Amino acid sequence: MKSNHLPFSIFLVFFPLLLTDSLAQEADSMAVELDPVVVTGTRLKQQKSKVPGSITVVTREDIEQSGHTNILPVLSSQVPGLFINDRSLLGFGVGPNSGGNISIRGISGTPNTQVLILIDGQPQFMGIFGHPIADAYTSSDIERVEVLRGAASLLYGSNALGGAINIITRQPEEAGLHGSGRLAYGSFNSSQYNGSLSYSHGKFSSFASFNSERTDGFREEGEDAFNITTGYLKFGYQLSQSWNVTVDGQFAEAEYNQPGPTDMPTNLDQRDYLRGRAALSLENTFGKVQGAFKAFYNAGEHEFTDGFQSTDLNRGFTFYQNLQLFPQNTITLGIDYKNFGGTAENDSLPPPAKVGFDQAQRVNETDFYALVEQTLQEKLTLEGGIRFIQNSLYGSATTPAVGLAWQVSGGTTLKASAAKAFRSPAIVDAFLFPPSNEDLQPEEVWNYEVSWLQHLLNNTMSLEVSGFISEGENLIQVVPSATAGPPQRRNTGTFSNRGVELQAKYVPSQWNFMLNYGFLNVSETVLFAPRHTLGLVANYHTARWSGQVELKQVSGLNISLMPDIPDENYTLLNTRLQWKAIDWLQLFIEGNNLLNQQYQIENGYPMPGANGLAGIQLHF
Repeated sequence: MKSNHLPFSIFLVFFPLLLTDSLAQEADSMAVELDPVVVTGTRLKQQKSKVPGSITVVTREDIEQSGHTNILPVLSSQVPGLFINDRSLLGFGVGPNSGGNISIRGISGTPNTQVLILIDGQPQFMGIFGHPIADAYTSSDIERVEVLRGAASLLYGSNALGGAINIITRQPEEAGLHGSGRLAYGSFNSSQYNGSLSYSHGKFSSFASFNSERTDGFREEGEDAFNITTGYLKFGYQLSQSWNVTVDGQFAEAEYNQPGPTDMPTNLDQRDYLRGRAALSLENTFGKVQGAFKAFYNAGEHEFTDGFQSTDLNRGFTFYQNLQLFPQNTITLGIDYKNFGGTAENDSLPPPAKVGFDQAQRVNETDFYALVEQTLQEKLTLEGGIRFIQNSLYGSATTPAVGLAWQVSGGTTLKASAAKAFRSPAIVDAFLFPPSNEDLQPEEVWNYEVSWLQHLLNNTMSLEVSGFISEGENLIQVVPSATAGPPQRRNTGTFSNRGVELQAKYVPSQWNFMLNYGFLNVSETVLFAPRHTLGLVANYHTARWSGQVELKQVSGLNISLMPDIPDENYTLLNTRLQWKAIDWLQLFIEGNNLLNQQYQIENGYPMPGANGLAGIQLHF
């Protein structure tokens, strides 16, 4: 029997709120930037209030306060309109019926191909199925995350129907040699081991990390153990005042057990994968011209006990330049190239069920884009651009976008935008499994939105409200054959999603409060798209103590496409407390789902009840 050791009391929820005045007098000042500089909405550093799109910034401080080893749970609590399909205590897994689906404004996909993940502005997805590898995004390697909600294909190309998540990797914070480590143990024999090391001297910088996680899992009727090991290495060198070069790489090796739904559990379905990523970035700055050339390579091997095995790759480059030729004007010109695909087979299935291809299938895609930004009277910023796509599978397409940001007063900004996004058919859509169809066209979405940003109380509080309409068409669906043949993928789907998102931040002295709310109305029954989400995160910080309380309420969540399965509603309460025993040693304890809610995000896959974790962190 799997045991759940929970040496944590419910008092942890309230303890951070009851720290004494003497501790409060030790408080470090908490500098939270309410109008941060972002790089994801444009290819140039820009204040968030001047970017027409809706962008959420998750800082390094947010990541550290959460305590999560993987970045996706952090985003789930920090970004309105974003929802993660979680399955277990640790890990998401790969393949059919795995977790890690990312939904923004009700747009996701199975597999998850409709929200694009980027690392330092470079697309990351599996070459055959087109989805990101959720377990590979470890928090120790990440400086910040910028989430662009809504259509983002103008700058980032395919797969950005619902939005784009740009993971920005870490740089050494200080000169010299610095390091950190983390050891933790908790419920269901779960353990985490993390370490990082940075070195910076003059023009040279480097960063390295190692992470290991494992758990026995909590399911009694099905095997759901998980373990993963990841490593990351990054080097940077300032060639001159005008040139900077960076190279980095990562590997991830994991073993994941698919427990199956509760009515059909399995102890035999084990899935192993090994993935690697490498990238080169050469950035230039010449007065009125600034840009970069970035090349990437992402590859992996997947092997399942049911006989499926695959090798895949996704490689390419992006090259762009920002030209500031006129006052308060920027012209961005760029070219993207991707080559993705691989081989896949399953010899354990007899004909005609046997599927796969032992000869590599590849798709080439070359995109050109241009974006023009003009600021008028220091108040009004106008943007417009277009992307031209040439794909070796389906031909050509275009994606335009326009937007504005108007600073009405010192603390008030209004925004509006309209943008088109697309998703190229993946290898699985065109060539793999019986429903495949080589004649597919790209999926398309138009996103329309308006936003209001307000800074209040001497800039200690910010409020952002966005309303949006997303209209999708040409979506790829599996439809029955008109003859006796198997079903086939075709471009037949449509949807219309509408909603409102709100985020409020308040930073009085050592406190930090954040409130998120999202309302979503979807025209079609889809998974991972709750009608209402409400989240509250409260952080408290002094010289010795820090604590976090997170409350999240979800209602109107479809957990199955079957009409007779009722929607799910639940409330989660998580807390974390950390104490700096000495300058280089911190002790922490955390409790999750302290209300012991029994809930599911996907039908047949229950989530764990109350659980906890405790450990130490080292810094030097």
